[in-house]
Amino acid sequence: MAKSSAKQQAGKKNNALVYGIVILMAGALIGIAFSTAFHSTKGQSGAPAQSQSNDMLAQIKVYSDRVALNPQDVNAWITLGNLYFDTNQPAKSIEAYSRSLELSPGNPNVLTDMGVMHRSLGEFQKALDAFAKAIAADPRHETARMNTGIVLLYDLGDREGAIAAWQDLVRTNPQAVNANGTPLAEVLREMTGKTPGAVDSGQKLLVPQKIPAD
Repeated sequence: MAKSSAKQQAGKKNNALVYGIVILMAGALIGIAFSTAFHSTKGQSGAPAQSQSNDMLAQIKVYSDRVALNPQDVNAWITLGNLYFDTNQPAKSIEAYSRSLELSPGNPNVLTDMGVMHRSLGEFQKALDAFAKAIAADPRHETARMNTGIVLLYDLGDREGAIAAWQDLVRTNPQAVNANGTPLAEVLREMTGKTPGAVDSGQKLLVPQKIPAD
């Protein structure tokens, strides 16, 4: 799923993650193919891949040392979780996000990103639980609602559950669109009967929206 939305990791964060057929739009939208790793948009676009990898490893070392010296540093735990997220280390990312949530519970962005990491490990129910907690913390959290539908549809085969989740999303944001720019409301009309079975399986996208903690 993606890096999580209307959230706020450690005060100023607005992260969230999402996989599936639909990309949310509250402004600019990001899509990453499900089969690929999650990449942060904060990097230098022209930097060689090896250079970016080395830079992330260096940052992981910096923030690992920081939380070792100050285990109460919520922002450092979130940033460390983001770095593990971006380097496709889901178990370590979940651990770092969990530590941040122990210190500052209920952050919907962190919960959403953690749900994406659970999904990448095949822990689908844990992913849904994390998204549900994000929605409970922020009922208008669109990315968590989108991710819920994606997991239900593509991972658990629960079409009706996915439809219900995305209907709730449309009630939250009637302007939500899919990866092709088609309104989610139209996709739902197709799914619910006008065009039975019309779900573009080629649009299994993740929408990382993580922003590093300050």
